[in-house]
Amino acid sequence: MSANACLPHQGEMLRLSRRRSGVGRTWWLACLALLPALDVHAQQELSRARELWLRGKYAEAEAAFQGLQSAAPVDAALGLSRCQSSRGMFAQAAERLEAALAAHPDSAALHVELAELALARGDYERASRAIEQALKVEGENLHARWLEAELARLQGRLEDADRGYAWLVDYYNTHEVVNAAELRSIGLAAAQYARWHRLSDQFRFLVNELYPDALAAEPAYWPAHYEAGLLYLEKYNQPEAEREFKAALAINPNAAEVYAALAQLAIQNYRLEDAQRAAAQALELNPNLLAAHWCRADAHLANFETAEALKILQQALPLNPYAEGTLGRLAACYAVLDGVADEPAAEAQTRYGQVIAQATQRNPHAGDFFFALASALDTTRRFPAAARYYEESVRRMPQLVAPRGALGLLYLRLGEEERARQILEESFQSDPFNVRVKNSLEVLDVLAGYAVLETEHFVLKFDRAHDAVLARCAARYLEEEVYPQLTRQFGFEPEGKTLFEFFSRNRNTSGHGWFSARMVGLPYIGTVGACAGRMVALASPNDMPKKYNWARVLKHEFVHVLNLQQSRFNIPHWFTEALAVESEGYPRPQAWNELLAERVPRGELFDLNTINLGFIRPASSLDWQMAYCQAQLYAQYMVAAYGDDALARMLAAYRDNLDTRAALQRCFGTSQEEFERGYQEYLRGVVAGLTSRARAPAMSLAQLVRAHRERPDDPDLAARLAQAHFGRKAYPQARALAEQVLAGHPAHPLASYVLARVRLVVGEEKQALALLEAAFDPTDPEEHVLSLLASLRLKAEQYEEAARLYALAAARDPSNPQWLKSLAGVYLKTRDNQRLAEVLVKLAEADADDVLVRKKLAQLAVADARWEDARRWASEVLHIDTQDSQAHAQLAQALNQLGQHPRAAEAYELAVQLDPDQLAWRFAWAETCHRAGQDARAREILAELLARQPDYPGAHALLEQLKP
Repeated sequence: MSANACLPHQGEMLRLSRRRSGVGRTWWLACLALLPALDVHAQQELSRARELWLRGKYAEAEAAFQGLQSAAPVDAALGLSRCQSSRGMFAQAAERLEAALAAHPDSAALHVELAELALARGDYERASRAIEQALKVEGENLHARWLEAELARLQGRLEDADRGYAWLVDYYNTHEVVNAAELRSIGLAAAQYARWHRLSDQFRFLVNELYPDALAAEPAYWPAHYEAGLLYLEKYNQPEAEREFKAALAINPNAAEVYAALAQLAIQNYRLEDAQRAAAQALELNPNLLAAHWCRADAHLANFETAEALKILQQALPLNPYAEGTLGRLAACYAVLDGVADEPAAEAQTRYGQVIAQATQRNPHAGDFFFALASALDTTRRFPAAARYYEESVRRMPQLVAPRGALGLLYLRLGEEERARQILEESFQSDPFNVRVKNSLEVLDVLAGYAVLETEHFVLKFDRAHDAVLARCAARYLEEEVYPQLTRQFGFEPEGKTLFEFFSRNRNTSGHGWFSARMVGLPYIGTVGACAGRMVALASPNDMPKKYNWARVLKHEFVHVLNLQQSRFNIPHWFTEALAVESEGYPRPQAWNELLAERVPRGELFDLNTINLGFIRPASSLDWQMAYCQAQLYAQYMVAAYGDDALARMLAAYRDNLDTRAALQRCFGTSQEEFERGYQEYLRGVVAGLTSRARAPAMSLAQLVRAHRERPDDPDLAARLAQAHFGRKAYPQARALAEQVLAGHPAHPLASYVLARVRLVVGEEKQALALLEAAFDPTDPEEHVLSLLASLRLKAEQYEEAARLYALAAARDPSNPQWLKSLAGVYLKTRDNQRLAEVLVKLAEADADDVLVRKKLAQLAVADARWEDARRWASEVLHIDTQDSQAHAQLAQALNQLGQHPRAAEAYELAVQLDPDQLAWRFAWAETCHRAGQDARAREILAELLARQPDYPGAHALLEQLKP
């Protein structure tokens, strides 16, 4: 017996129980009651036909049922109609049932089957008559009871529905039910009853006991796996859901409903291509399966393809004109395309408002309708509107659990944390198995212990023990640099204060794990920062394996805050990313250039219809980088082709609720297809301008051997094979191939390089140098030859020649930072600080996360008393590593020299906070406070210093000078 399952007693909610009253209702007895005249052979044939149907062999099952029309006309009609329904032939199935009822009007089973078809097609009147007839014939027909309760729910008669669900639970507790289909009816009712009455423990009972009992009664009854999978999916327990769905397909590989459920699972993970494939499989098996049409529409909505989703929903509407899942999504599409009205009076005049009016007139408790509407708006990032309709779903039908959890999660993303906590706690009490709700409450518990720093425009939350210095630096950067620059750039100021939260390790979970849970309730986000329009969450750089430029991320994310709010959440993902990357102010990374050089010639590109997937759920980290790269290039192409105000015009078009296709037409007078053609031509120009050589496609050793065998006279291929052999330390093979190439093609660059490497292995440095010098072409140097030649010059301490070679390489291939790094190495060895600084500046500007380069630049600037440069580079060090006490001290020194004494005092304070044993910094801090007019604070600092070292030079004299 389940510990949580017991018979109800007076005053207790009904629960499913393993106890029975002993009243028998076995499957075979039920069959005999219905078919008293069947002989054994006919019974066997009927069982065989049903097995064929359950296993998805519909044509064979249909033939078997047709052979039983004389011996078992009712069951044959039922079986034939089910074979038709399984393939979406609902009208034909209904006709067959009506014909059978004309001959057998007292068959409860026929009435029930017809009722289920009518209910699925939105014919509530016909469903009601059929249910009534079924219950007249058989008052305890369990599926008729389930359909009666569902009809009541769909019509807004919630008390009647609740009584119907309770009746089925009570029946289970007082009868021996072993028929698989009847157990399913009870399971469906029990799940609804448990949701409505917050009996969360019953879900465990359903998946662990009731549905396994159904399979024990009839092992081919795949719907038991399917229903258990849906319950797991509802709780975001995706591994268990997938396991159940696969078990169902193992029994019936043609179960369209299961493919639709797999599509829904894929959508939860934003695997939209997988979702479309699964939905297509479902529709191939059953073209009229409404759930599959919903999944297709949801996948398009998740990719911001609202017009495509609308077409699908309009085509699906005749399948059931009253289906609240269809109508809710339909209303959301209209709201996205037409814009969300701010006032109820205005809403009534809109297309989506008219759908709302129709749905609520038909069912005043249309909670499922509003939940579908809100979910679709949530998917398309219309967060404020989604919150409004989640609230309406809860108000109209408080029995529902899912809308309450979704509302709490959305409030959390919008930064309304107190409101979110209240709703999430209510949701968790109702449904403690929802993984996202549970994770989000744990996030709120972590945030409850965080410190808060509030400024004029921002609220920052952080772990005081780990990120106090980071928070102070971030607050100053946001207020003094980011806010004034970006609000001026975009001509928009957000309403209220923007919330920033920094997550660090807590409860054995990384800061990145908490950050991910903060945004989506699941630990799957691949970035370090994310924005929901009114708040930003970040994984603390102090908690990452490699520290990142948090200042760059703050700026990037605040662009999203502005763009989302000023466009009323209508800006597509790719365009706000384009604007954010452009606003960072760094050149395109070398990794992106390499991707462009590789993918543009092959045509392996995102377009405006697919690029959002590169951000939401990329197939690889390279796809993710390519999405950012292409988004930025879309923005740069717009400016190049249509003028400096092109981006502002597009932003205005999105604010006016246009989609991308319409925005391009209005802003630039071009179709999306024409724009894409121009963009691709622009990309080809970008790639042509890249001076780095296009790399040959990577090939394995086996592929190279095979290709060389096919083309033995190809010198480039032979040289590549020689290089591959050298990489495996197969020096004799490498040498033989390289010499063979050079015999026919003297000074072949790659062959010369390989042979030079072989020569160096055996200590023949002069011969290696001669090979490289002969192969070196200063007008078009091959990178391997140049690199090895320069390294040999450096080894020989021929610094000027090494520098000349590296400078040549850097000039020819400026997008590759490796040449500049090598050049910096030469200047570092020769202590040529002036030229070293020039190179390091280029490296810093090319890589926002390189802290070592910035540290060296700050050191050089301080040594040369270049105080403005020192301020810049020390600040940039701190934009990556706020725990660097030396950088704080260097910043303080520079600010002092620039006359910014109050700001210098703050920098010294942080330096001392991070390294309390640096007494020289304490004394400098006291001096700086004195210069800033903060004599009282200076005296306190000196007292602390003298407590540590009573004879610290100059401390007593300064203290005497500061006496009031």
